[in-house]
Amino acid sequence: MQQIHRFLKHILTIFIIISAALGLMRFNSLQLGLSYDDAHYIILAESLASGQGYQLINFPRPQMERAFPPGWPLLLTPLTFLFPGNYTILKLFSLLLWLASILLIYRLFSRRIESPHLEIVTGLVAVNPLLVGTSVTVMSESAYLFFSLLALTFFDSWNSRAGGKNDWLIILIAVIALYTQLIRTIGISLSIALVVTFLLTRRFREAGLTMGVFIAGAFLQTWITLSNGRALISASYQSQVFNSLGIDKIAQMWSNALGYFNEVLAGSLIPIFGSKVTLLLSHYGLQLLPTILNAAVIFLIIFGMAVSRNKIRAMDIYFIIYFFGILAFWNPRVGSVKARFLIPIIPFLYFYLMQGITWIIVRLTRSKIMLSARIAAGVSGIIALTLLVRNLQDWHNPIKEQMTDLSIGTSWVAENAPSDAIVMVNEPVPAYVHTQRKTIGYPNAGQDLEKYLNNQGIDYIIISPKLQSPRTSELDEFTEKQILPIFNSESGKFVVVYANPEYNVTVYKVKGDANQ
Repeated sequence: MQQIHRFLKHILTIFIIISAALGLMRFNSLQLGLSYDDAHYIILAESLASGQGYQLINFPRPQMERAFPPGWPLLLTPLTFLFPGNYTILKLFSLLLWLASILLIYRLFSRRIESPHLEIVTGLVAVNPLLVGTSVTVMSESAYLFFSLLALTFFDSWNSRAGGKNDWLIILIAVIALYTQLIRTIGISLSIALVVTFLLTRRFREAGLTMGVFIAGAFLQTWITLSNGRALISASYQSQVFNSLGIDKIAQMWSNALGYFNEVLAGSLIPIFGSKVTLLLSHYGLQLLPTILNAAVIFLIIFGMAVSRNKIRAMDIYFIIYFFGILAFWNPRVGSVKARFLIPIIPFLYFYLMQGITWIIVRLTRSKIMLSARIAAGVSGIIALTLLVRNLQDWHNPIKEQMTDLSIGTSWVAENAPSDAIVMVNEPVPAYVHTQRKTIGYPNAGQDLEKYLNNQGIDYIIISPKLQSPRTSELDEFTEKQILPIFNSESGKFVVVYANPEYNVTVYKVKGDANQ
């Protein structure tokens, strides 16, 4: 028994080391720019570091950013200033925030569950392949997770002091909650959760302070946004927020819920099923097994929430508001959303899942503590094994091998083109982090190409397949039929300086006198 206690004393350190090792193994599993948003954040951080404001400075004529909130680029700005062009540092910073989040998860749940269930939940979170994989990218998820957990942990510390009137701590919690909103817009759910918690517990003073910080922050953000000529809500967010109302919104939420429940949620926690396994199961008449697993996981999560909520807690309210928020606005079947928006609540999903499993095990074993603990450990061990296997699988077969290789063509430009060169490429934002040159997209259909080249001062053109998965060497129809023929027919104006037939990538240099 003493040996077990000594082991549990160091278990958190062990979990952090394992998670760090898995992260470093998968450090280059996703090529920079493949997420698109990561390149966006880097460009905005470089803009802030160079004193150019909040602009997309990759374009020949910088464009004011209108969609991405500034919280994550602001955190990256000091590192970008100190280590210009060193994107490895930015990924290590994201990993550090993730490892710190594991510590916060342990601290937050330690007030709600005891050993060994506390260690089980923390361990599952620490080796979750979705969380580990995201931690070594320049995406905003690790930062959002860290600050949201930090706010909830501070709230627990304040709440444990019998509701002591520490206004400064409340203000600090509210400021941190506000900052999560600056990292990801859905962070507003945390501020709302805090206010709701205070109102339900009749702590009106604290509710007022939190609302005051939120309103002050909203006014400041609005003023900065409007003074820079930006819209309060970008066109893309407007379409997500206002595209349906009333009955249509309920129908949309129901459709989104089915998408998360059937395709995303269970697989994010227990990633044992994939397309190959599904086909194999179908061969043996077991095609319903993934559906049954999904249903079981969802039931256990809901059941775990029901049996664990013995009092009003900010964590539970935040989880509910956040989850309904993603159901209302983000379709898991569209683009790259899928499990991404679940990342900040995966720790809570594991918490509720294990609460449900533990409750059932305890009842089945008739409260035999040691037996129930062993069964829970066995179940969690099986889940942990699937998580580790998935991490190893993603390391052995990285995502970057399945998607368009952005470095082909762009690396030649980075090594050979003048530093002030302007490059036309089909994906200008992701391409920027590889070329380190000003980038601009292809002209729209119907635009005069030569006039476009003149107006933008383009020096090089990269013809390549679009960013997509699975990768393909085929060009899109517009490039194939409208752009490429012009280059081939006017060889005197466009000179091939690099070609990779395998990937169908060609780099053209625009002659200096071509547009005279």
